[in-house]
Amino acid sequence: MEFHDVLHGHIRFNAIDPSTPLLQDLIGSPEINRLRNMRQMNFDVPLIQELGRARRLPHSIGVTYMALQLAQRHGLSISDTKVLVAAAMLHDAAIPPYGHLVEDEFKNAGFEFRHEKRVAQLIKGTVNAQNKYLAILPGKSLQVSEILDKYNVDPDKVIGAIRPTGMRTAISADIDLDNIDNVHRMAIMLGWNNARENTDRIMNGAILHSIGPMTYHERAVPSLENWLDFRQRIYTLIIAHPECIPYNALQVDLVRLAVSEHIISPDEWWLSEPEFEDAMRRNEATKGLAMQLIAGCDYQLVDYAWLKHFDAYGKANNAEITNWMLSNINIPAGYGYFVWNERKLISRQVQVTDDTGRSRGIGENSTSCMIALIKKTIGRPKWTKAQSFEWRQQVVTHFARLFDVHDFEVDFPETYTGNFRGRNSELNFGY
Repeated sequence: MEFHDVLHGHIRFNAIDPSTPLLQDLIGSPEINRLRNMRQMNFDVPLIQELGRARRLPHSIGVTYMALQLAQRHGLSISDTKVLVAAAMLHDAAIPPYGHLVEDEFKNAGFEFRHEKRVAQLIKGTVNAQNKYLAILPGKSLQVSEILDKYNVDPDKVIGAIRPTGMRTAISADIDLDNIDNVHRMAIMLGWNNARENTDRIMNGAILHSIGPMTYHERAVPSLENWLDFRQRIYTLIIAHPECIPYNALQVDLVRLAVSEHIISPDEWWLSEPEFEDAMRRNEATKGLAMQLIAGCDYQLVDYAWLKHFDAYGKANNAEITNWMLSNINIPAGYGYFVWNERKLISRQVQVTDDTGRSRGIGENSTSCMIALIKKTIGRPKWTKAQSFEWRQQVVTHFARLFDVHDFEVDFPETYTGNFRGRNSELNFGY
C-alpha cells in the first residue's frame, strides 16, 4: 500500500508488516473515506487557496505514517503499534464540515460538542445515547468497530490515545504527531522552504515510549522551535492578513445561519463538506451567502484592531464580544463585525522533555483578539480616516472594559507584518 504525499513524499506501508492489513481496512472504511471530502483548514481564502484544497485524509495518512515509523524504530509491541496507528488514522474521523467553525457555533447555540468525544462513539459503532447506527456515507454504515474487533485492537485503548485523561500521548499532546504533520503540511502548501526537512529532523530526534508522550533528543529542539515559528506565521496569516478577513467573516456568518436553520446539528454532524454546502445553497436563509462561496465574496474589510499580548482575567467568546461591540459602538447599516478571540492558538509554550528526563519550556503563549469591521453588502465602503480613528479608539476602550485589561498592544491593517511576535512600541495602549 502506497501514497504520494506533498509532505512525506512516497509513503509505503510494507505488505508484510502486521499493521498493514488493519490500515488497509481502515482506509477503506466509510468513516475514513469521508475525510477525502473534508478540508484540512476551516477557511477557504483565495490568498491561500492551496490550504483550502488540502483534505484531511492525506493528513491522517501522514500522521499514521509517522506513528508507524516511530513504533518500528523504538520497538513497540505489535499490539501497541496497532493501537497507535489506528488512533493516528482515526483521530479526525468525527470532524464536522467546516471543522471548528461548526463546533464553535454548536457551543454558541448551547450544545455540547467535541469531535474528540464523537470519535469515541464512532469507534464504538454508535453516535448517540440511543445507540443509533449511522450510515455515515450514502449506503455505507459504520465499519470501524468491526475492523478493530477483526484485528484484536482494543477500542478503549484507541480512544485513550486520541482523547487521553491524565498522561498525554503521541497523538494528543502540546507537541504531537497530529500537529507536527498539520503545521508542516500547511507550510509546504504555502510554498515555504524547509518544511519537509524540518519534519524529518523532528522525527529523527523524537523518542516514543509505548503509546505515551514523545520525548526528544536535544538536537531536535531547534527544529521544534522552527515548528513553533511556522505555526505562529501560519495562524497570523489566516487571522490577520487583510485579504483573509472578509472570507473568514463570510464563512462564520454562513455557518451561524446554517446552525440556526438546523441544516447541521450535533445529532447530524456527519455531512461531508460538499453535502453541507449543497444543503446551504438549497436553503432560502443561507442561499445568498452560500452562493458567494462559488461566485466570490461580497464582504469587504473596512478596518480592524488586533489586540495582542494581554493577560485576560476572564474570556468572552466571539459572539459575546461581537454583541458587546454592537451594543456600545454605532456602525452604519450593512456593516458588522468579525471577531476571532484566541489563546494559545497562534503560539504556545510547550514543555519539551529530553532523553535524560529533563523538561523545559520553549515558545510563548499567545493571547489576541481580532475585531474587524466588515461591510457585508455590495459596493465599496465609504469610510474616512477620521471615522477609522474614532472607531479604533472606541474598540480599544470597550475591549479594555470587557476584558478588564490595562496593558496590551494593537495592530491595524497598515501595521500587519505576518509575524505575531513583532512588537510596535508606538501602538502600546495603557489604561
